[in-house]
Amino acid sequence: MLATAVVAMALVIGSFALLGLFRGALLRSQSGSAQERAGEVASLAIDGVLPSPLPSLDSPRLTLFQVLDAKGAVITASHQLDGLSALRDPDQRRRKVLDTIDGVEGGPWLAETVTETIGATPVTVLVITSVAGYARGAELLRTSLLIIVPILLLLVGGTVWMVVGRALRPVEAMRAEAEAITGSKLQRRVPAPTTNDEVGRLAHTLNDMLDRLETSADAQRRFVADASHELRTPIANIRLAIEVARAHPDRADWPAIAEDVLRQDQRMEHLTNDLLMLARTEAGPSTLRLAAVDLTALVTAELHRVVPPDREIVVAGTLADVQITGDADQLRRLLSNLVDNAIRHAEHTVTLSLRTVPMSGVAMTELAVADDGPGIAVDDRVAVFSPFVRLDQHRARNQGGTGLGLSIVQRVVHAHNGTISVTGEGVGDGGGATFVVQLPAGRTAPSAV
Repeated sequence: MLATAVVAMALVIGSFALLGLFRGALLRSQSGSAQERAGEVASLAIDGVLPSPLPSLDSPRLTLFQVLDAKGAVITASHQLDGLSALRDPDQRRRKVLDTIDGVEGGPWLAETVTETIGATPVTVLVITSVAGYARGAELLRTSLLIIVPILLLLVGGTVWMVVGRALRPVEAMRAEAEAITGSKLQRRVPAPTTNDEVGRLAHTLNDMLDRLETSADAQRRFVADASHELRTPIANIRLAIEVARAHPDRADWPAIAEDVLRQDQRMEHLTNDLLMLARTEAGPSTLRLAAVDLTALVTAELHRVVPPDREIVVAGTLADVQITGDADQLRRLLSNLVDNAIRHAEHTVTLSLRTVPMSGVAMTELAVADDGPGIAVDDRVAVFSPFVRLDQHRARNQGGTGLGLSIVQRVVHAHNGTISVTGEGVGDGGGATFVVQLPAGRTAPSAV
């Protein structure tokens, strides 16, 4: 409707402009002979007196005359105009179209004024030429436009309606399909047209977005299921211990039961803390409490932590003196989780290193935590950072892990605009797995993942 209205306005304006140009062209073609006709009238004077009425002169078109004195009074005129007052003022020099003249047929008329001298007296000759042919041409054009313009509007409106409707038909199909997609039907996709235009690119973009949403929803469902499973085990153990003790209160070892309940409660607390930490790191840099962090001091503190008697924590080389900008609590948790993981899987030794290395012209802080344990297969070095992933028996629940530590590490690293990778070569003399964290050196503000 809007397109048709714009076209209608353009056609109407164009029609008026065309009529105006046509009228001007016809008037210019009809005018120009007044000076010659006025000369012929002046030649009719005998002894300075014109005949009354004026005789008709040969002309391709009906031409009438009025001769006016300086005051505008009619001196003589063609017999058709006999008895009529002056049709124009002698001072009006511009040509003018007269639609009608009383008692005279053949109009409309083109009136032009010419100054002549008759018998030493200046007079104004009013040359009035019939332009009935012009009127018929203009009327024909006007009638044609009245017919053509509505037809053009109908054609334009119908064409635009069909073209726009055809162009928007895939959009309507996408809208209908998108309306049917719910949280439980994210596997559905909007129909994508084969054309490589804006609509086709929109369909592909929507389908890509749905792919990401489905992946995210699947990951969220798996995460909730895994978290529920992890929490269900200690809850079931607590309930079982309490129900057995209640069934046989006289034979129950209440101190042992209390110890077991406390251990299970600590396990749940550890898991919920890990879940909270994971949620905080996924929230992005807005949750970071930025400050200058002495990374060397954090690494040194890990050297003095309590470890099993058959394991030890050592330093490879000399720790560099490094300060970075970040969240001290999250960086401490990052280092603690890496060391916990290394201690859990090491045979004897956990090795730490801290240094500053250049990378693409930018100084980076490199923190490495290695163990001399069984290592991590190349195919598992990406999956190990997924929540609740335990690769083998060395990463079983009875080892004390929740399966969230490395996920938290990865998210903390990304929130601090860093990278983390896993290799199979230890920093020390043994093999095992090495986790290498690279963070921007100096006081570099963290950015979004």
